[in-house]
Amino acid sequence: MSALRKAQFEYDELLPPPVSKRDHVETEWLEHSAEQLVCGSDVTWKRRSSPERKVTKAEYAEHLQLHLTQRQIDGLDDRDSFANLVLAVVVGSTAEALTHAKHLLGSKSPVTQLEAIAATFLRPHAADAVAAEQEAAEDDVDADL
Repeated sequence: MSALRKAQFEYDELLPPPVSKRDHVETEWLEHSAEQLVCGSDVTWKRRSSPERKVTKAEYAEHLQLHLTQRQIDGLDDRDSFANLVLAVVVGSTAEALTHAKHLLGSKSPVTQLEAIAATFLRPHAADAVAAEQEAAEDDVDADL
């Protein structure tokens, strides 16, 4: 086997880098917590010997507003979708409101985009929240003893 063929074989057989259990758990927490925020619930967690931490739906709404405003500043709202969204909601055109929401978000899947924005907003808290969940699970085991 030539060196080139051998190198190609070894390259083809490489597996993707393993995903650590911690990364997987953080990703699951982000997905679940982002869904909570999008549905209007606060996300809370508590570490041992620390006060409860929280990301509120109001903080997410502010973050989302800043995100949407930045898209408008960047020229990505060329249809005055903020104004048209308000008009569509007030006069009762659900389909038109959804069309303008999709345009503002820059996505044909608005729920997925809202969850992605929420996950980005929550990402700095993921490691701490996962550690809090692990501590709570350990405490539950200790309580059963």
